[in-house]
Amino acid sequence: MIDISLLREKFDEIVKKISRRKKIYPGLNDFLSLDTSKRKILTEIQNLNEKRNKKTIEINTYLKKKDNNSVEQLKKEVLEFKKKIDTLTEENEELENKLNKILSSIPNIPDDSIPDGDDEESNVEIRKWGQPTNFNFDPLPHWELASKLKLADFERAVKLSGSRHTILTGNGARLMRALRDFTIDLHSKDNYIEIQPPVLINQETLYGTGHLPKSKDDMFELKNGQFLSPTEEIPLTGMYRNETFNYDTLPIKLTSSTISFRSEAGAAGKDVRGFIRQHQFYNTEMVIFDKPETSMDTLEKMTSQCEKVLKLLELPYRVIVLCAGDMGSCAVKTYDVEVWFPCNKKYREISSCSNCRDYQARGLAIKYLNTKTKKKDYVHTLNGTGTSLNRLWIAIIENYQQKDGTILIPKVLRKYFNDEEYIK
Repeated sequence: MIDISLLREKFDEIVKKISRRKKIYPGLNDFLSLDTSKRKILTEIQNLNEKRNKKTIEINTYLKKKDNNSVEQLKKEVLEFKKKIDTLTEENEELENKLNKILSSIPNIPDDSIPDGDDEESNVEIRKWGQPTNFNFDPLPHWELASKLKLADFERAVKLSGSRHTILTGNGARLMRALRDFTIDLHSKDNYIEIQPPVLINQETLYGTGHLPKSKDDMFELKNGQFLSPTEEIPLTGMYRNETFNYDTLPIKLTSSTISFRSEAGAAGKDVRGFIRQHQFYNTEMVIFDKPETSMDTLEKMTSQCEKVLKLLELPYRVIVLCAGDMGSCAVKTYDVEVWFPCNKKYREISSCSNCRDYQARGLAIKYLNTKTKKKDYVHTLNGTGTSLNRLWIAIIENYQQKDGTILIPKVLRKYFNDEEYIK
């Protein structure tokens, strides 16, 4: 959630910065008038409470004097004050609900360092590593390779659960397990604490992290009002809701590798074949709670950590910085890491690393005790996919395919395959 004080004090400046996202946020137009009305009502309630308290003291004075007429008159006045206060309190609650709805719809303020632009066409490439894989034969797409080598069963998955589901089988399942172990081990060595969170998430956490109401259509809602987690960023960030860190303990780095779920409501007709856009998918996620003064440097380190996965697997990739119009609503700056997909003949996102500054921390009330000011301030939260395991699985199969139809196993993964060199 955006800082209401900042929005109130620098409204025109903040609106101008948010307009870089190239989207319309209708609630912004109503914010100032609603906020002014709410503050006026609060002042009225405070004044009425003060008057009521004075009358209450007077009642006690007249009770001692046994002046019943004055007591009865004062009680009527106190009752009138109470009625006015109750009415104003209801109006205040209504205004507060409207303001909270507006605040939850307002995105974070883009950092000045990111490029302008409407969509992904304006994203800027920062660096590349490795050369796109070349073959002396016609490479096959991952779904054909997976079927031939019995790495996945697409047809029986549809029988079980419908479209956008896949059953991994044999060495396909083994490869996914290897990727989960490999990535989680790698991040753990870099002092990330391994977490296994629940996949059921309550609404308070989803609102706090900024995923409700914005992303409701992309989530699976259960009958009890909970949701299946659409990204591990949510439980990893939300687990510290309403808590305060000691300054010296920051940064706190968490990593997790579990299943996530998305309805893919906006993906009709996209990537309908294969293992890319699934309702159920695997990610290894990273979340960091950091000090405000170091969070931007930490974003660079987090992105490098994601790159390390691809370097060790010897997969060509590039890093881009997202423009304001293509960036997620909670982030102020985002780097995407894109791996080379030979059969698409292009780079595709496999990791996204974002600094959300204090946006999520405000919604979740996550703070730290500032040792200098002795006051509590909001932490900065960062999240990064380290990496999308579905897409990593695809990238290995497509980039490491051989002319004879086998898959060369990357060196760092062979220990998970009893030191075998090929998937046959």
